[in-house]
Amino acid sequence: MTNDKLWEEVDKSEETSSAQLSLFLDRVEDLPSFVRFLDALRRDREDADRKETAMPGPSDPGWNGWYNGSISTFLESAVAWAVTWTEDSRRGDPALLANDNPWRAAARIIYAGKYYE
Repeated sequence: MTNDKLWEEVDKSEETSSAQLSLFLDRVEDLPSFVRFLDALRRDREDADRKETAMPGPSDPGWNGWYNGSISTFLESAVAWAVTWTEDSRRGDPALLANDNPWRAAARIIYAGKYYE
């Protein structure tokens, strides 16, 4: 597969993944829906891992839009995103997380671990 074709496939996987995970994220309102979101995120990562094994792609972003493959970089990015949105009003809207349903706010933070650099 040519590099251009590979990049197209990786970009397409990111768009599809984002659309699917957004459906789960938008529905988070309580513990059961939060757990469903976490399970969807886990399945998305497993899908990205399968694609990477079958056809190694670029590292940033990788398949399904994953920038952070290790648990430490995933958590570091989630924390960095949350700090940006809660402490730096020039970049984000502090009210976004503070005024959101706490389950959805937690889901947003965890989701950011996937893509935030």
